[in-house]
Amino acid sequence: MPVIEPAPAAPVAPAGPCDWPLDTTCCPDFAAASPTLQTAATAWATQILDALTGRRFAQCLVNYRPCGPKCGGTFGYITWPVGAPSSNGGGMPWVIPYVDAGVWRNCICPGVCSCRARCEVPFPGPVAEVTEVKVDGVVIDPSAYRLDSFRGVPQLVRTDGDCWPDCQDVDADPGDVGAFVITYQPGEAVPLAGRTAAGMLACEFLKACQGQECALPAQLQSLTRNGIQVEVVDPASLLENGLTGIAMVDLWVRSVNPARKAQRSRVYSPDSRGPRFTL
Repeated sequence: MPVIEPAPAAPVAPAGPCDWPLDTTCCPDFAAASPTLQTAATAWATQILDALTGRRFAQCLVNYRPCGPKCGGTFGYITWPVGAPSSNGGGMPWVIPYVDAGVWRNCICPGVCSCRARCEVPFPGPVAEVTEVKVDGVVIDPSAYRLDSFRGVPQLVRTDGDCWPDCQDVDADPGDVGAFVITYQPGEAVPLAGRTAAGMLACEFLKACQGQECALPAQLQSLTRNGIQVEVVDPASLLENGLTGIAMVDLWVRSVNPARKAQRSRVYSPDSRGPRFTL
């Protein structure tokens, strides 16, 4: 009986979001706080919003080891139409399908005769930013490539007339000859509204840390004194509903994660081992 290996776990970046650019325009006192408090407030706000938005934006950097273009061979299933007419009545296959990072692709004539670029490498998921590309230990000038999206899949397109390696030596360290490494930030880029929301949440945490009055919800449930009744929602119940308790921040959270998803949907297949990352 054939043995089917279990699908491997998806590659995971270091825990938590990284380098969310905060917009603290609504908090003019933020810059006056000590660097230690600013760092703590930033980490607290981005960790909370990262979880509440389904870890959709700007995760920590990863070192991606792509296999490069796959159109060099003629192996794989043949799809219709399988060939073009020739003088001897035969034909050669013009579409060669293959599975790449869990996505079914077809190799076809690249460049001017198709929608594919002459030389491009797909990413296994959304890309917020490409920070560095190394081939044989040499950093490629950013002007030599660009980031495209083709049919919903991010592609790193070579634009200087050269091409990415068809294969690489995965035994080689990232800085050695034979290695091909793309360092990038997975996830979507944080929009301006997200940067503002993170700045506002960090500002309220900073106030609370300094003993100042802030908008963060307290633990008080109900209080009656001198005929005045005060009731505050438990913060734990707010987080269960995907909220922070700060109306303007929660508006943005709801707009980008209305279904309160904990993370992006994933598809696993025993037929594909997925991409390689160097930790």
